[in-house]
Amino acid sequence: MPRFQVHERLLEDCHDLGRLRLSHVLLHRNATLPWFILVPEAGVDVTELHELERAQRRLLDDEVDRVASFVKARLGARKINTAAIGNIVPQLHVHVIGRDPKDPCWPGVVWGRLPAGPAWSPERRDEIWSGLRRWRSEDD
Repeated sequence: MPRFQVHERLLEDCHDLGRLRLSHVLLHRNATLPWFILVPEAGVDVTELHELERAQRRLLDDEVDRVASFVKARLGARKINTAAIGNIVPQLHVHVIGRDPKDPCWPGVVWGRLPAGPAWSPERRDEIWSGLRRWRSEDD
């Protein structure tokens, strides 16, 4: 059985921060807003949320909630956008995006509309990943 790999398109657009129990956690390279992508390590044929095993789905939901609550509480987002679309990248992945009325796409969608912006510094990425790993870690 081939080893799990995050789709190359996701890795082009994102930093690979690390892994929670089920999902690889990616952070979009554009630091204009906190845009995370969770990629659950599920079977290669699993491309939709409803195709996950029940235990995997519960775990993914918990991880999405964990990231969303972290983004809102620690990164200052006023609104969280969550979506699993997969029209371009077929591998199952879930976007968790922190939104704010001051972001350049507000109130519209960010997909394909986010202007180029600053990059996350390595120090800030490490700080975010460290904070997220500790966030609600008592639930793990």
